[in-house]
Amino acid sequence: MKNRLTNFGFWLGWTVLWRMPEPLIRKMFRIIADTSCLLNTRGVRQLSLNLRRVIGTDVANEELRKIVKAGMRNYLRYYCETFIVNRWSRSKIESLVRVENAENAISASKNGGIILALPHSGNWDLAGAWATGTMSQISTVAERLKPESVFQKFLKMRRDLGFDVVALTGVTGVYEFLRDSVRKGNTVPLLSDRDVAKNGMGIDFFGARASLPIGAALLALDTGRPIFTCSTWYDDKTLVITFDDEPIFVKSDETGRERLKVAQKTTSEIIQRLENHIKAHPQDWHMLQPVWKDLIA
Repeated sequence: MKNRLTNFGFWLGWTVLWRMPEPLIRKMFRIIADTSCLLNTRGVRQLSLNLRRVIGTDVANEELRKIVKAGMRNYLRYYCETFIVNRWSRSKIESLVRVENAENAISASKNGGIILALPHSGNWDLAGAWATGTMSQISTVAERLKPESVFQKFLKMRRDLGFDVVALTGVTGVYEFLRDSVRKGNTVPLLSDRDVAKNGMGIDFFGARASLPIGAALLALDTGRPIFTCSTWYDDKTLVITFDDEPIFVKSDETGRERLKVAQKTTSEIIQRLENHIKAHPQDWHMLQPVWKDLIA
């Protein structure tokens, strides 16, 4: 029954919403976000726990509640825009996106493959839609959602935007697909702040140990191509993509366990940069799933 309801909800999103005025759609999703906060759903409680670790215990509970409410609104805004982004023109997408410090990443993407490491913040699908017209071919993975019919809809949406995308789990050769994509000169963005595939390594994240993915570091090791860290966040009606100025280069001839140590160290550097992005815009980090074992709603 849960899968049927989920499937029906996403069907409504990709069919009925397409026929409605955009201001009304946005208002509906804002109401859903505020209602979730009033009901204090499990996702809201988990987001509160995660954001408390980000902003620290010195911040008053009332201030935390404001950030959580803004976070839920931005989370639902992501879904709202995901349902309607395919009906936007190229010029509208470019008008809704502003980039900061992107010159080095754009240049590198046109002279060989690059890896982008970013957090679950803002709207990475809209950012990818912008990148398809500015950077090299986008190749990435997608978290396998349930039910399968919803996941297939997300795959189609991203492919229609111009992404070359495969499932993160449930298929073979995923890492090889990403590695070969980088070697072909593609841009490979990877969400790097949650271990969806359950094969990460222990990394310090906001002062506590968390299992986080090391795929970006391994790709850099295997291809010799740079990692650019970035994040997306909302500034009123605009989505901002902020890049860090300097890329991360990884060079090592180590193998086996020593190679993994290099990957773990590189991932720690990536995470330190992502922490800065999340701290700067905590209301845009819509992490409604557990990240740390000691913080589970």
